[in-house]
Amino acid sequence: MKARGQLRQAELAMRIGSDIELTPAEMEADRRLMRLKQEEIERTRDYFPAAQSFLKSKTRRLIEESPILEIMKRLPKGGILHVHGLAMGDFHWLVKQATYLANCYIFQGPEGSSHNGALRVSPESPGDRWRLVSGLRKAADNVEEFDEALYRSITLGEEDLGQPDIWVEFNKCFIRSSGLVRGEIFDGFGRKLLQDAVAENVQYIETRNDIASQEIIAEVQRDHPEFMVKQIFSAGRSASRERLADRLARALDMRAEDPSFIIGFDLVEEEDKNHTNLYFLNELLAARREAKRRGTTLPLYLHSGESNWTENENVLDAVLLDAKRIGHGLALFKHPLLMQKVKERGVAIEVCPISNQVLGYVADLRNHPAVLYINSGLPVVICPDDPGVWRATFSHDFYAAFMAWGLDLKCLKQLAMNSLLYSAMAPEEKERALRYWQEKWEKFISWLSTYEV
Repeated sequence: MKARGQLRQAELAMRIGSDIELTPAEMEADRRLMRLKQEEIERTRDYFPAAQSFLKSKTRRLIEESPILEIMKRLPKGGILHVHGLAMGDFHWLVKQATYLANCYIFQGPEGSSHNGALRVSPESPGDRWRLVSGLRKAADNVEEFDEALYRSITLGEEDLGQPDIWVEFNKCFIRSSGLVRGEIFDGFGRKLLQDAVAENVQYIETRNDIASQEIIAEVQRDHPEFMVKQIFSAGRSASRERLADRLARALDMRAEDPSFIIGFDLVEEEDKNHTNLYFLNELLAARREAKRRGTTLPLYLHSGESNWTENENVLDAVLLDAKRIGHGLALFKHPLLMQKVKERGVAIEVCPISNQVLGYVADLRNHPAVLYINSGLPVVICPDDPGVWRATFSHDFYAAFMAWGLDLKCLKQLAMNSLLYSAMAPEEKERALRYWQEKWEKFISWLSTYEV
């Protein structure tokens, strides 16, 4: 038993957050939190949500009724370092606002058409087979059911679990909703999105796509001066080399115009069906040389290893290309030497637990590679990816990680701090952000240490 205890302590010493010394208040908060966790395990023993698809668990409302989720909502999360802009928004709000406009249309094409169900706000009819949503709503037997059907069409839910390729359904959500987020709707949707993020105790966002206009960001910052947004310029892996070169040139121009806002470049879209990092090697290296010629840089934050294939080598090239962070990194655990280099270089892994489960990479989150990364002391940050599309919030990702990965308060504290430490903020911005986060953390601990168990 003595040897067992020593071995257990040696393992824990490798874990992220192992060097954190808890204050008496934090130790009490941790005791309460771990007791609640054990009660949650008992409460959900017959149906453990993290072991089932989130699309199914969300419908059962087991997570929504959990005191652990309430705690995760109150947790000062620091920043979001991996999210796809408007895909973290409130799609119920979008349906209620955009589809009630008099000039909102829906495409009703032949069965099997990839654009069937596409919604668009347009000054005039976009063409044949486009119908006014207002007319269809008026003819519906039940308006609430009609609106809910629109919401389901632009998000993923339990009804999509039987689809042969969830990525196809995922992409359809963007095809159907992208035409809604325009003009005043874009401003309103972005404002609501940022306000909701602040309410979830998020103080910083690095988005892969437009998330709101600069005016709306400034408006939110007037009420919350500590809040910041930066953008990673992205391009799709399905692009040609010529198209990617154009996108890289655009990224360099935008970074030159506002280097404090445009912080780097990423390749997005499904990895297994599109071009690899290596395919675009010449274009990426040419952009690096051009950045150097201009006296600047173009840091890479690459989606890599979002795959179950051992043959996926995007993580290898991400490391060789000196990526500052790795998006998803699911395949990294298959490369032990790369894992060691990632740890040595301090390359953070942007882990998106619910996204990885919904899109079919990890059926049971207890088996997520992030458990290995966390227990091996690799830098990890928790991220939501596209939470609005799967009807989730960032707090759901923290709930899933906490319940499935054997985490405690030390781990949660380190994960939250990592989201600021491994951000693209300037040193003085990080210092301010960490001071503000510490104030929020102390208030959270004060609340949690007296939380009724």
